Amino acid sequence: MSEVLKFVFKGSRNYVHGTSLFNALEHAAEQRGLPEGKINVSFKKMIHNPLCTLEERMPNTDDSVAAKIISSDGVIIALCINEAADVGITVRQEFDEPEVCRGAVLGENSIVQENPHHQDRIELLVSLCKKMHQAFIDDTKKWVFSRYDGQFPIPSPHKVELRITKQVGTRLTCSDVLVNDKKIGDMYFS
Repeated sequence: MSEVLKFVFKGSRNYVHGTSLFNALEHAAEQRGLPEGKINVSFKKMIHNPLCTLEERMPNTDDSVAAKIISSDGVIIALCINEAADVGITVRQEFDEPEVCRGAVLGENSIVQENPHHQDRIELLVSLCKKMHQAFIDDTKKWVFSRYDGQFPIPSPHKVELRITKQVGTRLTCSDVLVNDKKIGDMYFS
């Protein structure tokens, strides 16, 4: 059984932002009785239709988004998101990434923000990670959020830090995600 999801496009993007998809997966897990645990989500294809379907099933190679979610008590579910057959109406919302990153301090292959002011936690992490990639690796490349493997929900942050730990040229990176000085997961950009 599939569930229809309607997304808005952020800023001038012509695709559904990975943070919107992440939040939808987190909400779906909560609806299924998994309010916390670990999530391993991969964004394999861009979604250009604001109308999508969410299915609880094992992923296949054609899926745009695939997630394995493990609750804190060991329950495992798999969720997939794909473009719907029908085309949705594009609705946009403002998204000011520089404002999200305001006050962040760049270090050596790292970025830190104390007392973050942006409320959407995955948007905060992704925006900071993108800024770090543009500063240290390549500011001409269109960096995209490709995977998150870690804790959900993301804890309420007093301090957020991301550190690039692995890098394959300008094709793929892995960064440690630390919230309140505790590692909660890995974030991949490509």
